[in-house]
Amino acid sequence: NEMVNQLNHYHEMNIEQIIEEKKKGEAILSSIEDGLLVFDAGLKLSAINPAARKLFDLDYTETSTLECADIFTNSSLCELIHDTVKKGKEVSIPDEKKIITLSKNNETKHFLFSITVISGKKQQLSGIVLLLRDVTHLKEVERLKSEFVMTASHELRTPLTSLSMSIDLLLENSQDFSEENQQMLNVVHEEVHRMNALVNDLLDMTRIESGKIEMAFQHISIEPLFKHSWEVFKKQLETKNIQLTQEIPKGLPLVKADANKITWVITNLISNALRYIDEKNGHIHLEARQTGNFVHLSVQDNGKGIPLEYQTKIFQKFVQVKGQEPGGTGLGLAICKEIVRAHGGTIWVDSTENKGSTFTFTLPVVQQQNRG
Repeated sequence: NEMVNQLNHYHEMNIEQIIEEKKKGEAILSSIEDGLLVFDAGLKLSAINPAARKLFDLDYTETSTLECADIFTNSSLCELIHDTVKKGKEVSIPDEKKIITLSKNNETKHFLFSITVISGKKQQLSGIVLLLRDVTHLKEVERLKSEFVMTASHELRTPLTSLSMSIDLLLENSQDFSEENQQMLNVVHEEVHRMNALVNDLLDMTRIESGKIEMAFQHISIEPLFKHSWEVFKKQLETKNIQLTQEIPKGLPLVKADANKITWVITNLISNALRYIDEKNGHIHLEARQTGNFVHLSVQDNGKGIPLEYQTKIFQKFVQVKGQEPGGTGLGLAICKEIVRAHGGTIWVDSTENKGSTFTFTLPVVQQQNRG
């Protein structure tokens, strides 16, 4: 009897502990202000917190039979969750694609989502946690910031143009100026041109980010893009005695791209390489190769290289490597990233200090049935 009583006591303790843990879990879910949904391996909803219930106007009876597709009209999110279940691990996607837009009562909201795998016994996937964080306010701040930058840039452009023309006129008639005054005038001339470049880059950046810049997509070959880029820098390469080579394999497929925008990306990468390269034995190599449904385009140099701590930052606005500031605006690579992203591609850098850098970006291949 004593053993039976002891077993009953342990059983009651286990039940109480389970209930306590369940209540603790429910309290944690309720306290989370972000929307949280849990799906099983079959994409059926198994748990939801009050914030998510309120977001989707769901009561307790509805949630027991719902699946992912019943909640989200955006099928790509459910497809991503399905891919995560299939692979058994988080699927890597760019940060800019982790935003979904939901409309409710004529109000549009933006949410940053994250998908986390729940592992059961033997590390097998037992479910998926989807977290939705409201970033509508941040998106609005970003929009207002972009509008301000664009307005300010437009307002600066007119006086800068007048100032530039006046300085150019003074330079043409500066033969009677003292050497010191001529030097000061040249410094002002360079600074005004730098400010003009900054204003133009800011305008390009805000247009691209806001989706206001038009893309003239065509089915194009890589060869003329490389050729045009070489022609742009031909004299500079000869003057600095820097070698520019290229490698394009036979049968490389066409890509879907805006030729002018991609040429801008390539020339910007070459221009950056020229800034940091040794004029005595400098070498820049352009390469194109197909990998799956994308063509990889690379600009490789044997220059100073980029420190490891900067390699994940240099595609951000106004980031320049400390000690290597060449007088640029700090926006070139950020614009490159936005242009490539608008093409459905990605851009990255591989670099070793004092050995050089390789910038690579991808463009989608024109599928066979779409050619013509």
